[in-house]
Amino acid sequence: MHPWSLAVALTTFVAACAPSAAPAPSASREAAPPAPREVRVATIEEVAWERTLRVTGELAEYESATLSTKVPGRVASIGVDLGSRVAKGAPIAEIERRDYELRVTQAEAALSAARALLGLADEPGDRVEPADTALVRKAQAELDDARRENERLVELQKSGVSAQFELDKSVARLAQAESALQDARESVQNRLALVAQRRAELAIANQQLADTQILAPFDGVVAERSVGTGDFLTAGAAVATLVRDDPLRLRLAVREVDAPLVRVEQLVRITLDGFAAPLEARIVRLAPAIDARTRSLIVECEFANADGRLRAGSFARAEIVVDPTARSLAVPVEALISFAGIDKVIAAVDGKAKETRVVVGRRDEQRVELVSGLQAGAVVVLAPGGLQTGTPLVIAK
Repeated sequence: MHPWSLAVALTTFVAACAPSAAPAPSASREAAPPAPREVRVATIEEVAWERTLRVTGELAEYESATLSTKVPGRVASIGVDLGSRVAKGAPIAEIERRDYELRVTQAEAALSAARALLGLADEPGDRVEPADTALVRKAQAELDDARRENERLVELQKSGVSAQFELDKSVARLAQAESALQDARESVQNRLALVAQRRAELAIANQQLADTQILAPFDGVVAERSVGTGDFLTAGAAVATLVRDDPLRLRLAVREVDAPLVRVEQLVRITLDGFAAPLEARIVRLAPAIDARTRSLIVECEFANADGRLRAGSFARAEIVVDPTARSLAVPVEALISFAGIDKVIAAVDGKAKETRVVVGRRDEQRVELVSGLQAGAVVVLAPGGLQTGTPLVIAK
């Protein structure tokens, strides 16, 4: 027999003797259904949920002033330092007074001299009638005498007793006396003006003397001390910076798109580092225009700070309550599944799980605002884990 024929015969014999393969399972047999899963559920409800804007800002002093000297001189004393709390009118520093005391004495002497020219040395005030001054009385007396002399000569001339030249001389004297009286009145007015000038100079000298003492313009705390005792200062030199920290301003930046929602008197809650509980205040001021650089609206609140716990410059996170009566659909936080930017929940529909995509809005520690995807009354699974659509559900009691 040919070798190839023998090989074929052996192959056929082995195939005939081999046990037959097990039959394939039926393609129509159905997979076993998933086992029911016990779950906790919650019902989506419309709840009262005030509408707020979340913004950031910082605390700032209510007002700040750089205290400067109005008069030049050497610093005689300075009674404050960084952090010193002062009341309105309290002394901050003092310039040496001696030079300014001498100026007051000089101005007083000049005023007394000017008053003496008017005969007011012993008078308590500066009011005087020009007709009562010695200068005007003398000129008036000379005028009256010249007038009487002129009248007498006129009568004598009518009788042919007086010569014409004597009458002419009398007329000239009368005119001269009238001019002298006018000059006396003008001189008195000039002396009254001089008294007023000297009194103003005295007032300036007294004010400069008072300005040697630098006083606090408001209740506050010293933020910076700029000079020391013995420093010589020119007029306008800074001595200290004083800030008013009670109340403090809270400045918040609201986005331009949200600016129409903001109003004066709206409630604001702020959270500060180091404070366990949030603080509350009301909006008291709105900027008149949108900031062109940041495209935001600046709003301000005020916080009482009598105990000094709050500090200017602190960063603040705030919520502005723009609609305290707003209502929204809410779902518990533990029902929400978020992955790759997609939010979804597992709804319980006819006793089975159904995966549903949703759009969410605001959220807090317990709940999430449901914008779309489900309606009020829908039941969702809490902590769904790996629950799949179609899984039978058993509601936990």
